[in-house]
Amino acid sequence: MAFAVWSGHLHFGLVVMPVRLLVAARTKTTRFRRLYRKPANESLSVTSSPPFRSESEDDDSDLNGRVGMETRAEPQEVKAGHIEQYEYSPVRQVLQSEVSGEEIGPGELVKGYEFAPNEFAVVDPQEIRAAAVETSDTIDVFHFVKATDVDPIYFERSYYVAPDPGGEKVYALLLKAMRKEECFGIARIGMHRREHMLIVRPAEDCLVAHTMFYENELRPAPRIESDRISFSDKEMLMATALIKGYAGEFDPTQFKDLYQERIRKIIDAEVSNRMEIRPAPARQTDHRCA
Repeated sequence: MAFAVWSGHLHFGLVVMPVRLLVAARTKTTRFRRLYRKPANESLSVTSSPPFRSESEDDDSDLNGRVGMETRAEPQEVKAGHIEQYEYSPVRQVLQSEVSGEEIGPGELVKGYEFAPNEFAVVDPQEIRAAAVETSDTIDVFHFVKATDVDPIYFERSYYVAPDPGGEKVYALLLKAMRKEECFGIARIGMHRREHMLIVRPAEDCLVAHTMFYENELRPAPRIESDRISFSDKEMLMATALIKGYAGEFDPTQFKDLYQERIRKIIDAEVSNRMEIRPAPARQTDHRCA
């Protein structure tokens, strides 16, 4: 279920309505934690048991350093009738000075901008906090533009704009009017310590807001001088026929993240193996005298 990241009022002209922003999409990825694997002092004799496979870290590893004191012994490889044991424990990242190598505490950190190799402009944390934009309580729509004039490359993050109680009628009116005029709204909002420009567009059943990349955040596009390249009518007919041959409806449900599905299967298999080799808890015997 989508959750609200902001609530306030949408304002344009003399119209004000209570709304909230709901996260519309978020990347799903499998989070791994880095573990310290230490050989145990003894091995467990067994007759037969499936081996535990150790998967190496990849680019999706969770690098958030969380401290954990609990260690667990896990069977790793079957060798000559016994399973070698390993103890696993979470690890944490340690900050060190690149010059002296000494460990640094969080209270000793400041932020600096490297304007030349090993030359830093140190910025006071209070100045950074003072530069932050306060969270606003309104979405100010100051401009409406034709939908065809907006390049989707400017879309950053997506949010559903949902009406709060009391604003449903005005919300529905604005949604219908924007659909009729085929236009998008341009707005500004203070959120997450920054001022964001929003592109508000009408979807099928609701308004959708996209935070917008600024012009200086876009990478230059490759330039192809297509006007200087000529095509024959036959070549163009062949190209359009090929496009029509592959034409179909856009159905995002048919697209799957193959990598994440494979990772999930690997994890499920390992969890299943652990459940099979985990020893059953000893039964407690009642030693009370009759």
